[in-house]
Amino acid sequence: MKDSRTISIKDPKLQKIRNNLRLIILKACSKKKSEISDQKHNLTHDKDGNYISSDDDTDKILQDLTDKWWEIERPLRASIVKCPGCNKHNKDMTYHRKSRTWYCVQCYERRFG
Repeated sequence: MKDSRTISIKDPKLQKIRNNLRLIILKACSKKKSEISDQKHNLTHDKDGNYISSDDDTDKILQDLTDKWWEIERPLRASIVKCPGCNKHNKDMTYHRKSRTWYCVQCYERRFG
């Protein structure tokens, strides 16, 4: 059984569509993660930007926000949307079955070559 599978698009128009769809997904994820980070900052800093010690209730909220952030980030790292090695979103990708992760062809060759 092969350990990898490469998705390669040669047509420039299809590449543009692929890249734009990936970019839309990345921007949506980035916006949501930014909102979560802003909420965390508001809980841990006052109006002047000074750090505030957290209590048990705040710690629970912060942990929930961190979990939500990772619910977005973890699947994104394993998806075909961007390479976890170089963070590029506009390249052909190769799937590594053992790690269940998509890498750009160059990073895949470097890591598993």
